[in-house]
Amino acid sequence: MDTYRLKLKIGEHEFEAEGPVEVVRSQFEAFKELVSSLPRNTANDTPRTEAQTQLDIPASASDNTLSLDKITRMDDRIISLTAHPDNVEDALLLLLLGQRTFRGNDAVTGSELIGGLRQSGFTVARVDWRLERLARDGMIIKIGSGRASRYRLTNQGMNKAQGTARSLISLVP
Repeated sequence: MDTYRLKLKIGEHEFEAEGPVEVVRSQFEAFKELVSSLPRNTANDTPRTEAQTQLDIPASASDNTLSLDKITRMDDRIISLTAHPDNVEDALLLLLLGQRTFRGNDAVTGSELIGGLRQSGFTVARVDWRLERLARDGMIIKIGSGRASRYRLTNQGMNKAQGTARSLISLVP
């Protein structure tokens, strides 16, 4: 079987993949979607973090933003939950939303997710098959393979995570 190798850099974002042509092509498509979805700062054309973007929101519009700090906690690279959703899959979506909101991290590692689950009180040995299910359902995009895998929310996953967050926030005093 022929292997294909692709390595490139777009601004500060780097992509490297090796394997069968179709696998490399699908990973590159996911990478392109990830890079193109990052907010841009037109002044110097560098991606902006979610926190920087939220600072530009007028006070009247901020009423509709989520108060994730009511249901999450940040400890270094790990985002954990202080309120528990119904299942582990919803918890993973909330952790991905928290990573994006508080850290501007759209490429979350499996170790960051499992660390967040453990700090939240969930006892799971492995999360990879749950993440695979979320990817099959179109909630997340998986970039890479094995220990080099990174995960990000799709628009559908973002909507589900925000809905779950709103439900949990409404329960917190």
